Amino acid sequence: MSRTHFDSLLSRVGELIGVYDLAADSDGYCLVRIDDQLDLSIEFSEDADSAILSAACGVLPELPSPGLLAEILGANYYWIGSGGGTLALHGHSHTLYLQFREPLAHLDAARLKDLLEALVINAEAWSRKLHDAADAPASSTPAQATVPAPTMDPLTLHAMRV
Repeated sequence: MSRTHFDSLLSRVGELIGVYDLAADSDGYCLVRIDDQLDLSIEFSEDADSAILSAACGVLPELPSPGLLAEILGANYYWIGSGGGTLALHGHSHTLYLQFREPLAHLDAARLKDLLEALVINAEAWSRKLHDAADAPASSTPAQATVPAPTMDPLTLHAMRV
């Protein structure tokens, strides 16, 4: 596949969603703003021959609760809480992103449209969660995450550690 295929996909998806001039810049980057609130980026990755879709869900609170962090991590488990994408934190900005990477060989206009819809729906849901977390009253002492002690003796597993 190639950049030409990526550009063709963008054009066809643009027609499907009513954005008739949808195109990437010379670097293979396209930015779409949804309802003046949510920015979606669609990028061509030449190295991976893939399309990378990203949406900024919002900024984490300065001291995020362990519950919120556990929910974010849990959402990535089998991608069940992220609509098939991956939630990732941009360290410097503390911004939570939802991202999809799809090989161009598996991508047609209908699949790209479906991925963009999943990105929007799930990014908006995570934006609401972050907004709610920011509005939650901050406790004077941050809660400490605890790791439960193992309840099983590892020697009874009859496994070899490699």
